[in-house]
Amino acid sequence: VIFSFSGTAGQQKSYIAESANVFTTAFLKYNMHFRPYNESSNPLLINVRLDVVKILDVNIEDSRMTSIVDIRKQWVDGRLYWYSDLIKYVTVNSSEVWTPDVYFLNMESQPETLINPRFLTIESTGRVDWFQRIKLLTPCSSEPDTPGNLTCPVTFGSMQFPSSELDLNNIECDYNSENNKRFNVTSVYKEEVMEDLPGAPFDIRTIKRGSCVVNLFIDMEARKKEQEASYKYSAQRSSMNSSSVNVIASVFLTVMLSLTSMLRI
Repeated sequence: VIFSFSGTAGQQKSYIAESANVFTTAFLKYNMHFRPYNESSNPLLINVRLDVVKILDVNIEDSRMTSIVDIRKQWVDGRLYWYSDLIKYVTVNSSEVWTPDVYFLNMESQPETLINPRFLTIESTGRVDWFQRIKLLTPCSSEPDTPGNLTCPVTFGSMQFPSSELDLNNIECDYNSENNKRFNVTSVYKEEVMEDLPGAPFDIRTIKRGSCVVNLFIDMEARKKEQEASYKYSAQRSSMNSSSVNVIASVFLTVMLSLTSMLRI
């Protein structure tokens, strides 16, 4: 656990004593292997915010979107509550605290974690905040008559806990328009779906899944011209490289013939 403080020597002494008290109160008997218990028998509520930071590529032929997203998860762990006038929050190694198993569920390849801070923030009320930045490859869909209008959902949820134990309470979706000027993002909105999945034998678990759906419009005519220009440029580069190789080979052959003639003389 990390505490930070700046003040007089006397205040610092009080702060150190308070730090020890917070640690004893909140963490001494804490067990990260059990999810937070809710005495009202209601599910643990998880707030999720997903920001589409940047869309790197959209493959129309394969109907896939490559994007960078920030996911922020927030929940209350009542076991981590303490009262202090000096210490309002602490930062804790994420491997030492229970965290919800909220995964991306429709990814088409292993996600690449770009930013995964070692520490998460815990407030004195027991509220926990966790942030990650991830690169994803997710599927898109379109209608046959409008191939340039793509719908690309980024779906997430728990794989272990049913909605009776863990509920995606508040889902927020947003995107950074400044970083996505290459693609025309017409809208980003959220969807929530309840899905029945098989659990233990003869048991059905109801899982709540959330999605941040990105709607894109791609000008197919402009895209075609862009691809043609790219192919033309690649062909020109290839032709120039081939010409350069031929010139070098010709010069080399000329030099070798000259050397051979000199040796004979």
